[in-house]
Amino acid sequence: MKTNLRRTTIRPDRPSRRLPASGNTALAASALIQTALGIEFILSGLNKFADSRYVQNFNQFVSSNPGTSSGVLSGLVKGLVLPNVAFFATVLKFSELALGIVLLLGAAEVGRRRFSGGFGLEHGYEAPVALVGALAGLAVAGLSLSIAILMGEQLPTIMPGRAFTTAIPVELLLVPLGVAVAWMETGRFLVLMRHRPAARLASVAPQMIPVSESNRAG
Repeated sequence: MKTNLRRTTIRPDRPSRRLPASGNTALAASALIQTALGIEFILSGLNKFADSRYVQNFNQFVSSNPGTSSGVLSGLVKGLVLPNVAFFATVLKFSELALGIVLLLGAAEVGRRRFSGGFGLEHGYEAPVALVGALAGLAVAGLSLSIAILMGEQLPTIMPGRAFTTAIPVELLLVPLGVAVAWMETGRFLVLMRHRPAARLASVAPQMIPVSESNRAG
């Protein structure tokens, strides 16, 4: 029996969705947090670049804080940071600027996916970008926690002196926000890895199936 091959397009079972599989409303809200953190760290880094006496001020800041003389970071600060204060001051300002840029780019990418049409299509670079965003969130949380420990910040409590200031110190407030960004971006990374564009394209690619003389369309 003679058998020929016919090109047949296998269509996906489900119609394409405008919104990504990683969600919509929750990610959009998380992107606002990520944007705020990104702006905070970009401006903080730029402020350090604009300070002509930044290294001297950094040295004074580290030396005068209670966490330098006592606490879990005191040995590290006295043995490593202060002897190399210029190096760590430079690393800090570049790190803050880089983290802020990464967070803003990640937030912009989340926002882009909220749109319909070609502008909001999924691309192969999204999963790596989400992973880098998750690492940036963890770095922000760790850096903020280290500064809070160095400054000797205490856990939030009722304090009359904070009647007209934030009840939670800003450095401590940034810690859960950074963790939230890391959590959100990690979730995006895992979802995007399971919904790679290549996998969906393969499902709609033309395939060759055998067609016999008996079932040829006539």
